[in-house]
Amino acid sequence: MKRCEKVIAATVIVPLAAFTIFVVGVAYYHSKPQKPAFIPDAVVQEKYRRETSFATENDIDTIIQPAPLEEIVSETTNFSQFESNSDESRRSFCIDLFKEAGYDPTTTDKSIYVVKKGRSSQYVTIGAHYDKVEGPSQGILDNMLGCILVTDIAEVLKDEPTKFTYLFLTYGDEEQGRKIGAATSVYRSDSGLRPTYVIEIDYVGDKGAGLGGRWLSPIGGRFLKTGIKITTYPMPKPPTIHTERDNLSNVDFNRAYLAYKTVISLIEGIEKGDGLNPPNTVNFWRRDKPLFGFGE
Repeated sequence: MKRCEKVIAATVIVPLAAFTIFVVGVAYYHSKPQKPAFIPDAVVQEKYRRETSFATENDIDTIIQPAPLEEIVSETTNFSQFESNSDESRRSFCIDLFKEAGYDPTTTDKSIYVVKKGRSSQYVTIGAHYDKVEGPSQGILDNMLGCILVTDIAEVLKDEPTKFTYLFLTYGDEEQGRKIGAATSVYRSDSGLRPTYVIEIDYVGDKGAGLGGRWLSPIGGRFLKTGIKITTYPMPKPPTIHTERDNLSNVDFNRAYLAYKTVISLIEGIEKGDGLNPPNTVNFWRRDKPLFGFGE
């Protein structure tokens, strides 16, 4: 009887145990992170260049009628003639922009904002910082032009029926490290909510560069779903940002207008339920070559 049991163990149990060990080993091997294949940097850069081919104004169609380009040119030109060195003067300019857009802005020490109510209490933040670095830069590209675009978007959306509520925000201390998510908290304390989406406009319209963007992290952006920062890419050489070259003469208004229409198109996508789902809804890259995605 004992000999029979040994035979059974030898012919059934041992092979079964060996097979089990083999299966577990294969599963463990495939569950381990695999070392990525080496890809030469030149190949990566070429892929990046191809997949971030830049759109033109004609690539973006919006249902909401944007403000004319001439209005953005006029507002930016007026600012260039304005005493713009202090944060206080820049803050005052933003207050006037919101008033001209038809709103009564709420102000704090470091923020100016307006709220466009929708059918839902869920809201989308669209913001730009108004402060600049110390020195000879006029801070038009970085970032009063962004503030002008935010207020012009607020103006065209003002009488549009929307599902989402919209927080339009200009804020200070960005150059000292204040993120848009922290700035958004001025409204969150009243609503008790975090924004569902965040769209940040920062440094667009440089004559020497393209228009790009990057996905924001939920931690830095403090939003529920998706955030995007619309910005200059690639950076020009020599750099314009934070230098005396950041002035009216280096603004490409057609490129700035493309950024403006892009935000409107993103709003329309959010309203239709498309949301901001990388990579297909960001169409300031050519529609046939959408952004493949990268993070902050």
